[in-house]
Amino acid sequence: MTYGENLQQQSIRMEQAPVPVYHPTPSQTRLATQLTEEEQIRIAQRIGLIQHLPKGVYDPGRDGSEKKIRECVICMMDFVYGDPIRFLPCMHIYHMDCIDDWLMRSFTCPSCMEPVDAALLSSYETN
Repeated sequence: MTYGENLQQQSIRMEQAPVPVYHPTPSQTRLATQLTEEEQIRIAQRIGLIQHLPKGVYDPGRDGSEKKIRECVICMMDFVYGDPIRFLPCMHIYHMDCIDDWLMRSFTCPSCMEPVDAALLSSYETN
């Protein structure tokens, strides 16, 4: 193999996207290619539910003394004006990336342990 062919093969490998890792249960971690069809369906449903949760942009308001959540309890980082956030039915807020990853593992609020899917499903039934 020539030097150029070797570089071309390395370039092709680098362009391939890494296989996503999913958590069929909170204690299990598997590559997407290793999931059963049933697990793939459950994960697709979970992603669909997560996408229906309201999202917004963090805005602490004009009054700095306002009692507003200032920290994402998942990553322990302060919210910064303009951060993308997601609201759970229990009204807790988190960085969107933090809570989306959390909800792929466990469908409960990390602050109050309220089941998120039950609240979502009941809100669909009332509409």
